[in-house]
Amino acid sequence: MSKRNANSEEKGTFAKLYDVQEQMSRRNAKPLGRPRKKVQRKPTTIHLTQAENRKLSRLHLMVSEQVSINRSELVGVAIDALATLIEKKGPAALEELQLDDIESFRELVFDFMKL
Repeated sequence: MSKRNANSEEKGTFAKLYDVQEQMSRRNAKPLGRPRKKVQRKPTTIHLTQAENRKLSRLHLMVSEQVSINRSELVGVAIDALATLIEKKGPAALEELQLDDIESFRELVFDFMKL
């Protein structure tokens, strides 16, 4: 019987084995959830009309078939494109025209793009 006790002490108790197993699992633990994107984005709220929301959803479906992209990234691309377009035309183009509302601004942008 003393041999048996000696063997069990060499192998360790359940608590000791559990601690070792827990340490090993912590070492190999992978972070849970989706990996972070390379570019961190600041959360902000945008208010879209139903038509704008549908257009964004359709655009997201079309683009996401080709590349992994989320709606926030699409809005970011749209902001970059609009800012670049206006910068290329110059601030003088905005000053020349009378902008009364969003529709006149929309027309200005579409005229810039020649659509």
